[in-house]
Amino acid sequence: MQPEPIKKRAILGGTFDPIHWGHLGIAYAALEQVGLHQIIWVSDRHKRDPRQQSQVEFEHRQEMVRLATAPEPAFCLGPPPPTDPKAGYAIVTGQTLQQRYPDSQWYWIIGADAFSTLPKWYRASELVEAFEWLVAPRSLSQPQVNSPEKTPLFMEISPLNLQEGQPTFHSTVGTNPSNHQDNTAPIKTEQICQQVAIAFKTRQITLRWQILQSQTLPISSTLLRRHWCDWPKIRTWVPEPVQIYIQTHHLYQNPQYPLPPHSSSIPRL
Repeated sequence: MQPEPIKKRAILGGTFDPIHWGHLGIAYAALEQVGLHQIIWVSDRHKRDPRQQSQVEFEHRQEMVRLATAPEPAFCLGPPPPTDPKAGYAIVTGQTLQQRYPDSQWYWIIGADAFSTLPKWYRASELVEAFEWLVAPRSLSQPQVNSPEKTPLFMEISPLNLQEGQPTFHSTVGTNPSNHQDNTAPIKTEQICQQVAIAFKTRQITLRWQILQSQTLPISSTLLRRHWCDWPKIRTWVPEPVQIYIQTHHLYQNPQYPLPPHSSSIPRL
């Protein structure tokens, strides 16, 4: 009897508050570029940064991830994260999934900013040796609306340069010249990756990484939360089932920093 072939699996984590086409675009880029068989989406239960304005509970965020990822067979939800914040470290998540899916080749999809903090993660050396890291380029032009969302596990991932509305994901994602281009992002991301690799080399650890071939746009979950009510066009940056869910459950209905409809601080998509 032939042994089961080794599957390429990746973890993609975040607060997903809310999930948007940028997250999905990065996932599809990883599927195509690396030939992944499965991407496991892990929502962080705890939002420890007091600067985060959203009060959306984990159950809502998890359901939005389920709705957004349901059409793609290669996407699945990870196990519910622990209720104890101290048990929510990345190493625990990684080991739990490795035990659930043995005989797999493992990857971790992560934004460049979060990747830059990897040497400071809890039991980082063990985590680094267990995964190959797929780094999403950093957008240098992202407006400083708020400090980056981050937890001990994850940070907001810079989204891809996608067309308005529901994008078509294929090898030309991010190459439309009419869209915003951030040509310096790959260079900066390369610098970040090299610095992290050097940090681990001093510990006698080899870091395996590659940069996802994707473009970025100055859009984030922070902008979606803040301007959901005062700029309806921004809603196209989440899949339609997520739009309906947000409206049905009255999420993001109280923007704390409303801006005029034509404010220059809101990016034009």
